[in-house]
Amino acid sequence: QWNMDIVGCPSVTAEVELLSAVVQFFRNIGITSSDIGIKVNSRKVMASVLSAMGVGDDKFAPVCVVMDKFDKIGADAVVAELTETQALSKETATKIVACLLCKSVDDLAALCGDEVDSSGVDELKRLFELADDYGFGDWLVFDASVVRGLAYYTGVVFEGFDR
Repeated sequence: QWNMDIVGCPSVTAEVELLSAVVQFFRNIGITSSDIGIKVNSRKVMASVLSAMGVGDDKFAPVCVVMDKFDKIGADAVVAELTETQALSKETATKIVACLLCKSVDDLAALCGDEVDSSGVDELKRLFELADDYGFGDWLVFDASVVRGLAYYTGVVFEGFDR
C-alpha cells in the first residue's frame, strides 16, 4: 500500500498530479497500462447520487459498504443486502446497482439526470480530460463501484487493479 497526499489544493488537478505520480512509478518499474489499470470514482458524485435517491447522510457509509461488495457478490445480492440490511426500497437498490454498472461518467450523469450535483460530475470529466492531456488516460477507468474510502474522503478515490 502506498499513500500520497496533497494538502490545501481544492482543484481536481491535485488528484491528476497524484495519479500521474502513480503512473510514472509504474512506468519506471516496467509496468504498463496493459498490466495495470486505475479505477476512479468520486465521493462527491456518489454522495450526490445517493442523496438524489433518498439515501440520507446517516446511511451513506453503510450503503457504501454494501456497494463495495458489488464485484464479489453481484448485482442481485447487492440489491438484496441493500433492501434487507439498509431498509432501502427495491426500486432504490436497483437504481444504485444501475449506477454501479455505468461504464463512464457520462453514462452515470445520463442515468441520474438533473438530480445529481453537476459540479462533481464536471470534476470527474475534467480529471479524465487532464489524464488524456498528461498522456496517461489509457490507465484510467471510471468505476462507480469503487467506494472504499468514500466514508472519509471528500473527492476523487481510486484504486489499482490487475488487468
